[in-house]
Amino acid sequence: MLTLLRLAFRNIQRNRSRSALTLGAIFFGVAMTLVLSGFGNGLGVLMSNDVIRAKVGAIQIHRRGYADVRDNQPLKLDMPQSGALVDAIRAVPGVVAASPRIVFGGLVNNGRDGTMFVGRGVDPVGEYQALPWAGNDVQGTRITTGHRSGAVLGAELARALGAQVGSAALSVQASTQGGQQNALDLEVAGTVDNANAFESKRLMDVPLAYAQELLRMPGRVTEWVVGVADVRDIDGVAGALRAALGADYEIETWKVLRPNIADVIRFQSVIVGIVSVVFLVIVVFGVVNTMVMSVLERTREIGTMMAVGMRRARISLLFVIEAATLAVIGGGLGAAVARGVVWGLTASGGIKMAAPGQTVERYHLVPVIPDGVITTALLGAVAGAIVAALYPAWKAARLRPVEALRAL
Repeated sequence: MLTLLRLAFRNIQRNRSRSALTLGAIFFGVAMTLVLSGFGNGLGVLMSNDVIRAKVGAIQIHRRGYADVRDNQPLKLDMPQSGALVDAIRAVPGVVAASPRIVFGGLVNNGRDGTMFVGRGVDPVGEYQALPWAGNDVQGTRITTGHRSGAVLGAELARALGAQVGSAALSVQASTQGGQQNALDLEVAGTVDNANAFESKRLMDVPLAYAQELLRMPGRVTEWVVGVADVRDIDGVAGALRAALGADYEIETWKVLRPNIADVIRFQSVIVGIVSVVFLVIVVFGVVNTMVMSVLERTREIGTMMAVGMRRARISLLFVIEAATLAVIGGGLGAAVARGVVWGLTASGGIKMAAPGQTVERYHLVPVIPDGVITTALLGAVAGAIVAALYPAWKAARLRPVEALRAL
């Protein structure tokens, strides 16, 4: 085997231009596969983090049956804001934050015009522990403990009501948990403008104490938002929460709450996989071309090796080793360059970009290449090169010694 390796290296160096062309094809295929995979994974991480850290949280907890009537904002499926339930949630390994909320509906008006809205009563402290990016897009002031009636409205909702940040001209009316109507004045502390049309036109966040007073639900909430230490272990934490809380509660991860985002991320993975296959095909054709030409040019040499007693199987193996060697060298260089590009972008903080539908660049896309993807790309390049070399190797082994020695 060592002799065959030496021969393979010698043959690769003999025709440097053709070997360089093959190395270039393999290098390009592996490098582009990894770079595209890095950007695809980075975009998926950014999208999932936006949902987990800014929108719905990693996990939400509701009373059993809440998901079936979610759109009706059922206030009677409530839970305690403190006590044994909260202790049980926070005791689960992996949970780093748990924030109470009340989701409700009502009517907001400016004295002349009114419109329906969906409100969220959020805890001024816990909300930004469970969703650390939640205040990134707020223009003005986010929900705070010092502003009991200060709300954050969707930008379109605020414009429709003619409400400016700092104004105190709004009135909120809603049905209490007992079915009576109640109304409170409201100040606009801030606005949020994002790509979600519903959130921009209908959503309004208010302090939890304000919502509890409006709905007459002191010490009660309708959902808990849970933050986790490692987003890769969300499913494991959700399973532990189900075991800890029992069948009376529904535990939903962000993938259930925002299935469209999860589907987009999966679709991106499929596209990256298809593109990777295309680059692998480029690698295969590059190797096939080199190996076929090598067989044609080395016919007399092959005949000589057969004449001195080299077995056909070893001749075939020689061509396979040459292809595998080219794949290892080209693939290794491609992987190194791809890792270097990703490292450089990561060190610089990534590529600054706006969320879909927005113009303000608030996010950074950081490419991510998992080690498993690098291993898969290298193994794929080597396997593709070996497959590509099988026919030329077979063709070389089928030559007859006498005819091969007569070849010019």
